[in-house]
Amino acid sequence: MFENGGLSLTRVISLLFVLLFIGVTIYLVFFDFRWDHYETLATMAAGGGPMTQVANKFINSKYNSGIGTYEERKGAE
Repeated sequence: MFENGGLSLTRVISLLFVLLFIGVTIYLVFFDFRWDHYETLATMAAGGGPMTQVANKFINSKYNSGIGTYEERKGAE
């Protein structure tokens, strides 16, 4: 959840996608509801979480580390 001593927004977003998906799924199963747009939520949660991690990796690689190295750039958060 933390990067460079601070809370990572993209990791928080990924966690919220997972928690939303689990929460809605449990609610629908527990109360025996049928929701016509559940597959949309499942697609967004299943694809949205990993895609924010890909975006997180891109942001870190492009803006927070030196070119061709794993070392942190000076002045990067």
